[in-house]
Amino acid sequence: MNTCKTALRILKSRKMYLVIYLGFIGIMMFAISWQIMRGSMTGGDEVFHPDTARVAVVDRDGDADGISSALRSYLALDGEMVDLADDSEALQQAVASNYVDLIAIVPHGFASDYQKYLDGSSNDQPTVETVVSYTSGAGSLSQLEVNEFLSLTRTAYLGQAGKQQSMETAMRTALDTAKADAKTSKIAVVQSPSADTDNTKPAASAFAGTIKTGLYPLLLVMPICTFLVIGTFNDSEIRRRLYSSPTRLVSLQMQEMLTCATFGLVVCVGYTAATLVLMMAAGVPFDGITSTNVALTFVSLLAYTLMAIACGFLLGSVGFSEMAVNAFANVFGLLCMFTSGMAFPIDMMPEPMIMIGKLLPGWWLCVSIDNVFGLGTAAATGVDYGSWASSVGLVALFAVAFICLGLALGRIRPHTPVLGLPHHHAVGQVNPQVFRSIGRVPMERNIRLCRRLSIKSDGTGRNRTRLKA
Repeated sequence: MNTCKTALRILKSRKMYLVIYLGFIGIMMFAISWQIMRGSMTGGDEVFHPDTARVAVVDRDGDADGISSALRSYLALDGEMVDLADDSEALQQAVASNYVDLIAIVPHGFASDYQKYLDGSSNDQPTVETVVSYTSGAGSLSQLEVNEFLSLTRTAYLGQAGKQQSMETAMRTALDTAKADAKTSKIAVVQSPSADTDNTKPAASAFAGTIKTGLYPLLLVMPICTFLVIGTFNDSEIRRRLYSSPTRLVSLQMQEMLTCATFGLVVCVGYTAATLVLMMAAGVPFDGITSTNVALTFVSLLAYTLMAIACGFLLGSVGFSEMAVNAFANVFGLLCMFTSGMAFPIDMMPEPMIMIGKLLPGWWLCVSIDNVFGLGTAAATGVDYGSWASSVGLVALFAVAFICLGLALGRIRPHTPVLGLPHHHAVGQVNPQVFRSIGRVPMERNIRLCRRLSIKSDGTGRNRTRLKA
């Protein structure tokens, strides 16, 4: 019992890890799930509305034949027009700062050159210079609209009678056509379920997806917390005192692991309860999930948590530093998250990433949850409790492997005393370092070590401490 209380005090003293890894990152994961759930409930717009681009038209041709004005009117149908000074520094700053998405520059003499192109007297089509912001997709679409305006104008010009051909009339016709299309043309949005979602089960998708987000924060906080407990008890001075106590080392380790497992159980209960509360807040109906689904998902999450605790036990038994454990937990957690199918849909992941994911416990956690609800990787087979059990068993095998490695490496970890002795000591004295070191090894080894120690006179009035061969 004292060991459990001490372990809890260790966790309490390092509560900043809980705040950052469990609190902050957990809230971030819940926020992502919240956005997904709200988006699934609203169902999205039925009509596609493209982003409005900020467009500037720089006229260097004196608005000859009204081309610049007509181009502004055409681009204003789908974009927001802004005014810019015709200065190289101002234009560069506007693009670099994303103040505008597109700058269209009508060069000097464009109207006359374009008239020649329309009449067929020149085969060289003049172009309007455009500068697109490198971060703007809307600017690229507006760039296409510039070319579209010139093409529509040419088509309308060629459709006029020979003697009645007028570029101004052609541009007006192109504008009227574009305005009519903007009123009548709409792009419908059709919802198509992917391999990882099932719109007929919004509650199942929301609950399973939110539980999966616990993969990353749990693989951060549980190994580190377990390492802090195990590492503290494995300190050389504390370990020396524990060896001198009547309590068996196995019993101490079991109490340490029991404390960490209890903490993990509390975290799993809290994460599951927070998921249900989040679904209620988002207005997701609970149709499609049962108490059996919730219970089996909780078992999957608990098995994964115990695996993370076993990983921390391994790290603490080996004797890594706290910085090394933090680095390992972050790298291992990110690797499991991005290869498990939680961060990306399975159909979008390359085959090498899927192969790596199947070698890690995060993949099998997600597979077990999918088998409970018949989603994602189990969409083709449906609910399969047998596959769920096998997936949870694989996660448990990871935990067993980590425990076995921790016990083995902990046994061979050097805890031997320092036997370096000076040649001479005062009469009747033996180096106290020897006896301080004796306490670091088990009792039977202490007895053997004491028997090897002897004090023999060297004939000079001093005693020589000697280690028997």
